[in-house]
Amino acid sequence: MVRGGSCPRTDKKQGFNALMQKLGKPHTYRDLMDPLNEEQIMEYEVPGDCIPVLKKLYAMGFRFMIITSRNQHDYPYAVQFVVAKFPDLIEKIHNTCDEPKTKFVQRLKPRVHIDDDIQKLKQLEECPIELIYCRQPENVNQELSAGDKQRIHEAKSWSDIFVLLEQIKKSHEAICWKNRWENKWYMIEKIWGAHQSLSKPELQELLKEYASFPGDSFRNLFKIACFCIRYESSRCPLPPESREIQ
Repeated sequence: MVRGGSCPRTDKKQGFNALMQKLGKPHTYRDLMDPLNEEQIMEYEVPGDCIPVLKKLYAMGFRFMIITSRNQHDYPYAVQFVVAKFPDLIEKIHNTCDEPKTKFVQRLKPRVHIDDDIQKLKQLEECPIELIYCRQPENVNQELSAGDKQRIHEAKSWSDIFVLLEQIKKSHEAICWKNRWENKWYMIEKIWGAHQSLSKPELQELLKEYASFPGDSFRNLFKIACFCIRYESSRCPLPPESREIQ
């Protein structure tokens, strides 16, 4: 699973710079933000239910990566924050260096992408991936449209995210069981397509059938040791400015 990380929105930066210019002040957005990242980033509070949920998901076989679009100044501080706040939970962090996140998602082949920016989620709508909009105090007034809700899940807490991911995991397992497919990273596009083709009643019926199947050992063949795909460096070299969390 991939978690998106964002730089401050471009319109905020432009608005701040325009205001300073109007006031005749020799300050820029970076003059304000760079010291904050250097001195205050470790003061940012991780949502209270985030780490317990990630640990529980990790024990269930989920693995986590971050794709971020930080500038070169902010990126080392972001890595420092992740290492300190999420020990042994985040496997990789990838900096896009202004390349589209779509490119990284296509190469990493995660099953789920979580982001707090609707526009960045919409950029991934053509990818075979489940999208989750994570509500936070900063985006409380940014609502998904009725059309967006057909493609993007919404979560108001990490507990909501846990429920969604558990449902997605069970759905993928049931689809692979029904079709006798391997539940592997190279099958993601096929699995996702099958998932999208099912109506809600059809999916519920499949899950019911899967749960009632008597052969536990046979059914376990379609479960996966690692639900969210690890980075396959032998098949996909590390993108620029990507590093493994040590």
